Amino acid sequence: MADKEKREIVKVDKSDAKAKAKEKKLNARNAKLAELAKRPRRSPRKWFREARAEFKKVTWPTPKQVVKSTYVVLMMLTVAGIAIWGLDKIIAGSLNLILFGTWS
Repeated sequence: MADKEKREIVKVDKSDAKAKAKEKKLNARNAKLAELAKRPRRSPRKWFREARAEFKKVTWPTPKQVVKSTYVVLMMLTVAGIAIWGLDKIIAGSLNLILFGTWS
């Protein structure tokens, strides 16, 4: 009988620990939500005004820089595409040579 009582007590303790952990988690979440509710809300108009001010601070590239950057990107894509195509042909040919005895 003593063993059963000890087992039951342990089970109760574990469930209490789970309940306390869950309660603690909920309290932390509620505290976080209360903190969010205390913050002053900004109107959408003010948010857009601030965003516009930030965009004015950005250093935008000139049209000449945009064209040059676009050219560099297109060239790198072409080079990368040719490199991948070449490697694919080499690997495919090697596998055909190993498996079938012919280079294709």
